[in-house]
Amino acid sequence: MTRYVAFLRAVNVGKRIIKMEDLRQLLTTAGYKNVSTYIQSGNIMFTASSQAATLSKKMEQLLLRTYGFEVPVIIRSVTELEAVVAHTPFPGIVPDKKVQVYITFLSAPAGPHASEVIASLQSAAETLHMHDTEVYTLIRKDLETKPLDVVARLEKKLGVPCTTRNWATVNKVIW
Repeated sequence: MTRYVAFLRAVNVGKRIIKMEDLRQLLTTAGYKNVSTYIQSGNIMFTASSQAATLSKKMEQLLLRTYGFEVPVIIRSVTELEAVVAHTPFPGIVPDKKVQVYITFLSAPAGPHASEVIASLQSAAETLHMHDTEVYTLIRKDLETKPLDVVARLEKKLGVPCTTRNWATVNKVIW
């Protein structure tokens, strides 16, 4: 059995409401093991014997059938998440009220234009680095008028479904 974390994209915003208590029960009934959630933004920890890609598609289908709307699901093993944390391009940075670190998880590898996209999003307030299927973003809030605007543009510009979590959340879900 492998320990996984599923990141649900865009839940509990607008009319896309999924109660985490109900979600835990749904996934447990569907056969996922050791299901737990962290905060209301769709972070699910569980164990399973299947591969992440298979689990992602099955979970997306289950959520569509149950809730009536599509929910992209991006899954990483805990081992993969530990490597993501270890590869931070911002070692020693402690997020606070002035500086935040986010990780955007891509559902698939970005195309050959990814380095140009990352370069186009750089600014004095936002520093981005791509490593494998993750984009690390350092946001200097004292310079940024619209925090997280850059991560919202990533999906559109890269052409790959993705979801973003802050540094603290990523570290909390590694169980």
